[in-house]
Amino acid sequence: PPSPGMPLPGSAPALAAPRDAEAARVASAKAAEEAMERAAFLKIVRAIRGYAFDAADEVRRWEHNFARLPVEHQHLLRHHKQKHLDAYTCIERNANFFKELLRSFSGDEVPDHLRVPELDGGEDGENKNHRSVPPSDAEKVRYILKNLSRDWSAEASEERAQSHGPILAELEERLYVPKDAMKEGRYPPRVLVPGAGLGRLVLECAARGFETEGNEYSYYMLLTSSFVLNQCQTAGQFEIHPWIHSNNNHTSDSNQTRAVPIPDLPASDADVKPGNMSMCAGDFCEVYGAPEQKKQWDAIATCFFIDTAHNVVEYLQIIADCLKPGGIWVNFGPLLFHWADASSYLQGDELSLEMSLADIEKVAESVGLDIVKREMRDSLYTADKKSMCQTVYRCALLVAVRREK
Repeated sequence: PPSPGMPLPGSAPALAAPRDAEAARVASAKAAEEAMERAAFLKIVRAIRGYAFDAADEVRRWEHNFARLPVEHQHLLRHHKQKHLDAYTCIERNANFFKELLRSFSGDEVPDHLRVPELDGGEDGENKNHRSVPPSDAEKVRYILKNLSRDWSAEASEERAQSHGPILAELEERLYVPKDAMKEGRYPPRVLVPGAGLGRLVLECAARGFETEGNEYSYYMLLTSSFVLNQCQTAGQFEIHPWIHSNNNHTSDSNQTRAVPIPDLPASDADVKPGNMSMCAGDFCEVYGAPEQKKQWDAIATCFFIDTAHNVVEYLQIIADCLKPGGIWVNFGPLLFHWADASSYLQGDELSLEMSLADIEKVAESVGLDIVKREMRDSLYTADKKSMCQTVYRCALLVAVRREK
């Protein structure tokens, strides 16, 4: 028989060239996309590796300004010298956490695109290899520490109760979890958590018996959540110092330098059934706007998420499409639209559609989400509970049911 791909005798020659050209174009585009993704990943690795150097720069500023004071003022505040030394210790502990995080992505078993390259000269070459990190990237690394406190410390349990609590209560009230799926012939409800951050809400949903998938776009969040969920095996395995980077609004130096043990609950202790918890990396609209996601979810839980949209209407349409008829959307959060001021720090014309809560509800109804509950609740977010400055969000708790038709 003729070889596969060869023309039959007497037939017209195969038009391979156009197909080959198209295949080459697709392969080239895929390679370019993977190269861009790898470059973005390495940029984040550099920012994390540069944490200690950048954070210590701030302490050096404190020391410089202290040295400029009159001698009698220095004497009055002489305890600040010890505070500066303590701050360097806090930064070193934070840096040790980040080193362990990156080390967990350096083995041969790690996919190539997520593998952290070795430093020239080993870890001792970290400062030697340090390149200036853009302030926005340095701030994102510090933000990881605040999010670790929010999601994974006992200290932030009250804050989580304010935002995660209402969502979990609505899911438990409105979704039935079979005690024995095989005997009852029904599967656990499928719950999607977009904007999952460091994964605590995903874990809490899964621990309640829901088959839960978190979705996250940021590599900063994805790397850290993977490390906490898969590598942290004991409560309080690490101590971090999330509040060390600013001298503002502290009632005492000890509050600023205090350690926050994490995690308060290792994922391995959360009694999650095998297969009930997963994370999906990618842009929410690209991943869940796909046809195969339609009518696949019993519930979608959004916490401090919908205001991250360029176009909230698109978010709501995708949420409605993903839900099964009768499925529920539970939302908790403010409307602090993330892209509203993008022109002040990004080049280009970023789309940003801002709207009122009344408009959110109107659009939800128009895409088939019938609002059955609307309450306003106060909530903190990544707050230092001992700070003199507390930002309290007036959040909307919305519950909507996907219309049958």
